[in-house]
Amino acid sequence: MSLTEVRTRGHSFVIDEPPFRHGTDVGPTPLETMLGAFMSCTHVIAARIAYERGVSLTFKEMTCLGMLDHRGIDKEADVPVPFPTIELDITAQTDMDPATLEDFKEELEQRCPMSVILRQAGTQIIQNWTFEEGAAA
Repeated sequence: MSLTEVRTRGHSFVIDEPPFRHGTDVGPTPLETMLGAFMSCTHVIAARIAYERGVSLTFKEMTCLGMLDHRGIDKEADVPVPFPTIELDITAQTDMDPATLEDFKEELEQRCPMSVILRQAGTQIIQNWTFEEGAAA
């Protein structure tokens, strides 16, 4: 059985595997959980930076795709970077101008702990941003 119940600060959640990997599929897998943590860390730190800068920012949609090299899990090869690439697609509404947006994205990469950890592990993170103009809702 692969089910893990995580408890922290009075909260709990489950992490599991699908049946074909000996789980019960009642929660996301560990790797899906990690990608979700990366997405939410990006969201939280981006909102914090926007607040500190006094600009509006509203996330409309965010998706994440991690390209996992299974060879290490399957004992087929020594894989130093299990996620060679992670692609993050973000649609947001903001009142930032284009020059400010580039600086904002660079600061986000430097301050998001999950981004820093993944990049230091050798993962290439591709962030595709689509910004809608206007004050965020």
